[in-house]
Amino acid sequence: MTKTFDYRIPAELERTEAIRQSTPTQVSPLREVAQSLTRRGVMAAKAELANQALFAIVDVLFDEDADYTLANIDQDGRILIAKPWGRLGYKTWGLRATEAKALNYILRQRSDTEPQPLFVYDATIRDWLVGRGYGRRMAMSYLRTTPVTLSEWRAAWRAVRSTWAAKHLDNE
Repeated sequence: MTKTFDYRIPAELERTEAIRQSTPTQVSPLREVAQSLTRRGVMAAKAELANQALFAIVDVLFDEDADYTLANIDQDGRILIAKPWGRLGYKTWGLRATEAKALNYILRQRSDTEPQPLFVYDATIRDWLVGRGYGRRMAMSYLRTTPVTLSEWRAAWRAVRSTWAAKHLDNE
């Protein structure tokens, strides 16, 4: 007689294939209930979603027209398409508004602190630019070596939370 278990994956984890949960060989009924209630791994899944969105936009950003000019980046480096961390573009890239705000926070922090960030925020024009010297290959390499980390995501998540959320949902 073999037993089959029905494992439920939280909605955030269903949105990515990159994060896989290992299944225990033996599960007691109490543990099964606890696993369905836990939020463990949700923040890591959100950080992974942010990384996937960054890889996706970089893949599209460096598309070239027939005459080998970049179609989605202006000559001055300004990004001409909707960005996953922007107010108007997050839905296009499969993110939620709160995830876009956290990603925006992370990229602004990087823009201000890193010597050669991939994305640079220019406050005078209130828009994002691609860092100087980046091409598709270098941008992908940057994202592989400097992904959005769990600790970075948690800090950003706390920083962009609404006053109501910070007051009522302080256990997250």
